[in-house]
Amino acid sequence: MNLLKWTEDLAVGNPLIDEDHRNLFNLLERLHQDMGSGQINQETQSIVDALREYAEAHFSREEEFMRKISYPHYVVHKAEHDRFVSEVCALQSRMARGARTAQLDIDQFLASWLREHVLVRDMALAAAIRGEGATVAAA
Repeated sequence: MNLLKWTEDLAVGNPLIDEDHRNLFNLLERLHQDMGSGQINQETQSIVDALREYAEAHFSREEEFMRKISYPHYVVHKAEHDRFVSEVCALQSRMARGARTAQLDIDQFLASWLREHVLVRDMALAAAIRGEGATVAAA
């Protein structure tokens, strides 16, 4: 399975959140393609910057929604968002210090993290929105 591709099993049933997730996966796919040579260039930096900005905006919208509905697993969910942004910031930092090669498959890590987050945390949030409870999110 290509972790970088959006698939319909990732849909949480909220059109706005699903569109955000599609866009995040598209950015990760672009990052993967750009890093294919192992060389980090200006385009790579632009993609990583866009990924951070978009992730922060999406997470902010999602977290605001969770607060509005008093989502019981908000703290855990937000911590995972913070971890993703932290990993993207670490990549930005390495590039700012002059790193020109991708020594880690950071794009694969981020894609794997995002896929897992959507399938577990965001699906639990979707269940809570539908009124089915959110006990899965504690897993």
